[in-house]
Amino acid sequence: MWEAVLAELGQDRYVLAPDTPGFGDSAPPPAPPEIADYAATMGAFVDDLGVPEIDVVGYHTGSKTCVELALQRPDLVRRLVLVSAPIYTDEELAKQKRDYAPEQIKRDGSHLEWRWNFSKTFRKADVPWILSQRSIAEALKGGPHAPWGHRAAFNYHHEENLPKVRQPVLVLNFGDDLTAPTARAAKYVANGRFEDLPDYSHGSIDVHAGAFAARLREFFDGSAAPLPEKDVEPKPVPAAPKIAPAMIRKSFHPGPYGLLHVRRAGGNATSKAPIVMLHMSPNSGRIYEALLTEMGRDRISLAPDTPGFGESDAPQSPPTIENYAACMGGLIDDLGLKRIDVMGYHTGSQMAMELAGQRPDLVGKVIMVSAPLYTAEEQEVRHARNKPLKVEEDGSHLIKRFAGLWKFYGDEVEESVVARNFCESLRGGPVAWWGHRAAFTYAMAENLPTVAQPVLLLNPDDDLAEQTPRAAPFLSNGRIHDLPYSHGMLDAHTAEIAAILRLFLDS
Repeated sequence: MWEAVLAELGQDRYVLAPDTPGFGDSAPPPAPPEIADYAATMGAFVDDLGVPEIDVVGYHTGSKTCVELALQRPDLVRRLVLVSAPIYTDEELAKQKRDYAPEQIKRDGSHLEWRWNFSKTFRKADVPWILSQRSIAEALKGGPHAPWGHRAAFNYHHEENLPKVRQPVLVLNFGDDLTAPTARAAKYVANGRFEDLPDYSHGSIDVHAGAFAARLREFFDGSAAPLPEKDVEPKPVPAAPKIAPAMIRKSFHPGPYGLLHVRRAGGNATSKAPIVMLHMSPNSGRIYEALLTEMGRDRISLAPDTPGFGESDAPQSPPTIENYAACMGGLIDDLGLKRIDVMGYHTGSQMAMELAGQRPDLVGKVIMVSAPLYTAEEQEVRHARNKPLKVEEDGSHLIKRFAGLWKFYGDEVEESVVARNFCESLRGGPVAWWGHRAAFTYAMAENLPTVAQPVLLLNPDDDLAEQTPRAAPFLSNGRIHDLPYSHGMLDAHTAEIAAILRLFLDS
């Protein structure tokens, strides 16, 4: 949510926007945290970077984390900007807790209706609808841990803590769902000022990034001093819980279109070739997390987000399958891997076979989950139908899309997996359709015979079950393995799928 402001403020200072634990791509904590825990985590994060002093900006729940961090670490926090600082009545707090109770997934997508209507209620006319969709996608990404942030926020009270802050504070009161509760905070600001911004709401910091950044810059660079310390002692910092090392590690690497995000499992102490897993469109490497963990037990396992999906930067124009494959080859080179096996799923299977053709020096064995081998008529129809997702003002595009997913998943697949994949499919935003555009224009029948490496083509009972067997005559060194499963099988049948892969890869 801060990316536009980051770009503006980053012109003259070091600016960071971490994902708090359990949100974005930060791992969740082992148990529901409190605001004190979030603040302690952010303090440790800054310490780890070696930064001696910071200014902080918090938005809604983030404003409470900022206040707590300033109280825990007065040595670290210089100034604070709080976008909303709600002080609730008992009735308001009870309503907030009801509204943000853990969400029940409903197969008809009706659980999304409340989210969309909420975004409409406080949307300003100059905020594009795609930002409402982005906000919903990011909110859904927390999955079962998403309610933990609001739980912590509702347990923390600005009227108790805000008056203790000695650093200079700027409270900005947007015209959103917290306008009235935030107005009550004005009398609790001991050292600073309070500004009403009724023309700003959710999404406004994207639309007015330059003006908003200028407002922050003016406050941070102006003259102000902390209040005398008096008898206010720093608040105790909670001890960090002991957690096992993450099985999946994440990193970013340079690519031709910007940064590429990669998930990795497994260590280096193995003679087996690493396996690189390429996801379907419009999804991300997140679909492989269960399989990454399993395959990582005896080999390096990687699942990159292809350009424009997940956390990888988007290209400026639609890539081809050849472009995607070349990008993945460059990434593997950058990682210092000399020989790999590659796996692809739907669109990813095209990238995998194309990479094998482009880089026979790099790719040993190829696993393809489905082969979108279309007739000319099928390819033309799919290409014509593939368009950017139209954002409807009533949110019906989300509900229809979510409800339509279930026909592609088996009954054994958990609802949370479908919800996760739905969320990831939204995160590509305006460029999410580019992956299918590349797939529907790729000359697969011409390119598949050029793959000389051993190929295992898995044919699940999904939406490409009719097209995949057509690949048989084009496999110069491969075989088809039928599976009775559909989408979600990587989560529902992880061990079985991994055993099939190992039998092929290790033979």
